[in-house]
Order: sequence, then structure tokens, then C-alpha cells
Amino acid sequence: MTTTTTTTAATTTAADTPDDLTAPTGDHAVTHVPRDLWTWTTPEGRVLSAAAGIGALTAATLLGGPATWTFWAGLIGPDVAFLKGLGEERAGQGALPRSAVGLYNGLHNPVAPASVLALGLATLSQPLVVGGLGWFAHIALDRAFGFGLRRPDGHIH
Repeated sequence: MTTTTTTTAATTTAADTPDDLTAPTGDHAVTHVPRDLWTWTTPEGRVLSAAAGIGALTAATLLGGPATWTFWAGLIGPDVAFLKGLGEERAGQGALPRSAVGLYNGLHNPVAPASVLALGLATLSQPLVVGGLGWFAHIALDRAFGFGLRRPDGHIH
């Protein structure tokens, strides 16, 4: 009698495999990876992100951006999250402290600047439009350079 064994290879997708295979396990395991629908994880997506960021930056500049505080607040403001965790323990090189992850992800969610931009357009408020464009440019350029949302352990998603 002959026994035949069939082995099937398991297929994994990007959703099944974490980007950082050295992510901590046990008590420090990543339990939730933030959903980031932005296309920055592909070369084409990075080019699209760069184009969107440069377009938003150009539009904000043409609307008088560099002369307004809302332009600079939108452009630099989202990185205030880096200040939140100063002096705290990090999960590794390049990671944010866990306490700063929620603020960072909230400030780097494109829904927020889109809302500011929409409110500015609805109320014809140049400062809000410029601030929303600056904020959107920040997020788009971050994605173009490969900086996405952060996982709960502080590493880039």
C-alpha cells in the first residue's frame, strides 16, 4: 500500500504579514494596525502622494500661505506629536513612544485637513483654506517619503 502526502503552500498577503517582522511579541505585541488607505506603500502611490503634496503646497503658497500663521501651523503642526513623548521609552529605533501614537495618527489622518479645507471653502475663509492645504501637504509629503501612520508600538505601519 502506498501513501501519498500532498502539501499545499500557504499563501500570505500583505494583510497577513506585518511590515516589521521584528515587531515585539508577548506583552508588547502589536494588537491593532491602524487602517491607512493611502497609496503610499507602492512606488506609484509615493509619486501620487508627492504630486498631491506639491499641488497643495503650491495652492497654499499662491493663496498667500507663507505670510499666514495658519500655513505654518498646518505645515509643521502635525509633528507636534513628536514632542508628546519626549523622554519616554520607545519600542526601538524610529518608533514613537506609545503615548504619542494616538495623537500622531490623529494629526496625520487626511480627514482632518480635508474638514478644515471644506470649512474654509464653505465660509470663504482664506486662513482656513491655507491651513487645510498646508496640513494636507504635510501629510501627503510624509507619505511620499514613506512615513505612514504608526502602529500601537510606535513603529511606522
